[in-house]
Amino acid sequence: MDPFSKKLIAELEEMERTGRMLRNMSLARMMPYKSGSWQPPVDLYEAEEELYLYVDLAGVNKESLAVIADERQIRIKGMRRLPSQPSIACIHQLEIELGPFDRTVTLPAIVDANRVSSVFSDGILVVTLPKRKKTRKVQIRIIAGE
Repeated sequence: MDPFSKKLIAELEEMERTGRMLRNMSLARMMPYKSGSWQPPVDLYEAEEELYLYVDLAGVNKESLAVIADERQIRIKGMRRLPSQPSIACIHQLEIELGPFDRTVTLPAIVDANRVSSVFSDGILVVTLPKRKKTRKVQIRIIAGE
C-alpha cells in the first residue's frame, strides 16, 4: 500500500475514534431525559445501494424491540432490564442505562421502506435499508395555453 493510502486510512481510523469519544461525551448521553428513557448508540454506514444501521442493544430482549422505518427515518424502540439481584446491599457504580429507549435516526438517503430488514444477534441490531432507486428523468410536453 502506498504512503498516501496508509496515511488516509490512519486518519480515518483516528476520526472514527474521535467520533466515538465525542458521542459518549454528548450532552444527550450524560443527562437523563425527564421521561426516563435513554438512547442506545448507533453507527450508520452507507454503501452504493444500501444503508447499514448498527445499534448497540446489549441486554435487550428481542421481543421488546420495535423497528419502524419510512423513506427518510428509522425509529428503534424497546426496553432494557437487568435481572434483579435481591441480595444487593450497596451500589458502587452505575453506568448501564435501563428502562425504555426510543431512538430516531434521520437517514442520509431515501430508502425503500418496504425492503428494510433487520437481524438481532449478540446484542447488536443490524438494520439493512436498501436505497430507493432513482427515477429516470422524463420529458414533459408543454401545451400552449390561452
